[in-house]
Amino acid sequence: MTYRTKVKLGFMALIYLIAIAAFTGAVSAAENGAVLFDNAHLESIGNANWTMTGGYSDFADTIKAMGWRVDENKNQKITLDYLKKYDVFILPEPNTKFNPDEEQAIVEYVKGGGGLYMIADHAGADRNNDGWDAVKIFNNFSTPFGLKFADKWVKKEMPVRGKIEQDAITYKIKYCGTWGGTVLEILDPAIARGHVFLSEQNGGGAYIATANYGAGRVVAFGDSSPFDDGTGDKGSQQLVDGYNLLEADHRQLAINTMCFLFNKKPEDYPIKLKFYFEGGKLNCNPGEQKEFPLVLTNQTAKEYSNIIIDFYKNRPMEEKMKFYSMKVERIAAGEKLRLMMPFKQDDRQMFVLYTTVTCAEDKTADITGFNSIMVGVPIMFFLDSFHENDYNNRIKMLKNAVGEDGIFFTRSKYAMSDRDLMKVDVVAINAPKAGMKLAPEEVVALINHLKKGRGLILNAKGPDSNWGDNAGLNELLKELSIPASFEAHPEFKAGGGKPVEFEVKKNDYIFAGNFAKIMGESPSCVKIDETELKKKGFTFQVITTLPGSEIPVGVVLDGSKSNTGFNKIALFGSFHMSDGSYQMSVDTPTHYFNIRTIRALAPEKGAFASNAPQPGAANAGGDSKAPNGPFLRGVAKAYATGSLFIEDFGVKKEIRIMHGLNEEKALVEFAKIKGKLIKVNLRPDISEPTTDGFNAIEYRK
Repeated sequence: MTYRTKVKLGFMALIYLIAIAAFTGAVSAAENGAVLFDNAHLESIGNANWTMTGGYSDFADTIKAMGWRVDENKNQKITLDYLKKYDVFILPEPNTKFNPDEEQAIVEYVKGGGGLYMIADHAGADRNNDGWDAVKIFNNFSTPFGLKFADKWVKKEMPVRGKIEQDAITYKIKYCGTWGGTVLEILDPAIARGHVFLSEQNGGGAYIATANYGAGRVVAFGDSSPFDDGTGDKGSQQLVDGYNLLEADHRQLAINTMCFLFNKKPEDYPIKLKFYFEGGKLNCNPGEQKEFPLVLTNQTAKEYSNIIIDFYKNRPMEEKMKFYSMKVERIAAGEKLRLMMPFKQDDRQMFVLYTTVTCAEDKTADITGFNSIMVGVPIMFFLDSFHENDYNNRIKMLKNAVGEDGIFFTRSKYAMSDRDLMKVDVVAINAPKAGMKLAPEEVVALINHLKKGRGLILNAKGPDSNWGDNAGLNELLKELSIPASFEAHPEFKAGGGKPVEFEVKKNDYIFAGNFAKIMGESPSCVKIDETELKKKGFTFQVITTLPGSEIPVGVVLDGSKSNTGFNKIALFGSFHMSDGSYQMSVDTPTHYFNIRTIRALAPEKGAFASNAPQPGAANAGGDSKAPNGPFLRGVAKAYATGSLFIEDFGVKKEIRIMHGLNEEKALVEFAKIKGKLIKVNLRPDISEPTTDGFNAIEYRK
């Protein structure tokens, strides 16, 4: 029955209920209940794509497994009559405002007995820049429910370290997290209450709250990431899979909150087959053969048989990604089985392990979970973005690709320093914008990086480049005393910006495997003074050329036997890491070439294992007031207590900056700069080399 209409049970209805109760299995058979996911208010505009067929598909599958029908609203106007067809209405981070009639319909729907699930994100998450984020959208009609979303952007907190109330919402919840959302403010404790709270260090506040309004119920959630399964827009960026994270109980939280909205008991809807790896964090050395213990639990009163457990390296869960499989003949009701997963990996990396448990006799018992295995010290790859380099705004696929291969990716937003490169294995620099070149202190930082045996990739620009200039790279090569330069390729003319094919030559550094052709942007060529290079103790090999050509486009310089202390440097006249080169797929020879290049240039001992400087050490980046200190340029977009949100100049990414000003002063300053281009001087927290938070800010028009 929908909309919780009260129905008197007659004799036939009673017989029907008895038949349903006799149905075996942990999740009850399909009840006549229905859930509506909204997708008519730009829920799909964000990179995570919070829809029942995108990033929230696993959440939707859980609801189906609980026995309820799931539908999606793609373009229907929200009316009370429309909502009455459903027991629960889910709003996963809407990005356009509901009109007043729709807002009134939602409130009346809840008052009359409907269930409403509001899922927000941090303040300022305005994906379409119309002035309305999910926080504002919900707050426009949430007051009758006795709560509102705070205008905040809280820090990542996984697991949440505040108080967890012991009630039906938190049933079997030990760990849950936020990846930077907001919290709820309780306006009327008589009808609304919090259940899970953030730590005081993160500002406190209810991360999850519920309300009883009229005959209906409301769940309010401060972050969209915990229910995100990571299957949204894969061309956008590496996405959080909070839903299947084995270190969190977000799947259980989804069940609990849905049971609240349906006025059911969560213990009647158990996760049928649950698993975890013993020992918490999984670690091994490259090349080491290990067995990791997995515990599989049957949480039902029914025996299951013929269960298949598959193990994959990351998604997609396809045959080519699978590396091991096992079969469980039977598992009794309530039984725990301890199984062993054999594992060996030769390359150092953070190995993302996806595990699927499938049960042929009851598909609602299927479950997926992921965790990671640290194989040695993972490689840290650093891409310079400070010098307005060409193509740096077109590397969405690169970020996905290196992450899926267990390589840590980071990009700079300010001038390079020893501190920035401290834990970096391989640095990549694309041709800077014309007129820009690396500052002397940046060159020194690169020299120090290279003398530690770490890698460097220089990517030149070709005739189709938008604004890159090879003069900056050639100047850098001179500063490094390397007798090489990037020059115009005599055999290539402008190609209109289309991807260009290159031939991979046989070499000792980057294994080509069974492919000989890769894609890239329009090329320059590499010119080398072989006599001078040999005098310095360097050797080199040609890596890539245009098909049928002998003119080098890509080379690797090997200084391991020179007196410079340098190891390997790759010079590429073409950028092979752009979205165009990837052709929007990570399953290409170009991707394998890029990964093998990074691995070939990385030192044997991971830079990430190096000790960070202790608090109080000299700040290589300089004080925030120093004229050469690191800075961001961007458009001032929003203000919240203790922080400023700007749209980063060039990459269109929202950045949160802690400004340290008192409330009155900050509001005055923000009024001067809202919507204007500003320069923000930054001083990183000295105790955290990889932090994204800053405690100093300079306001300038």
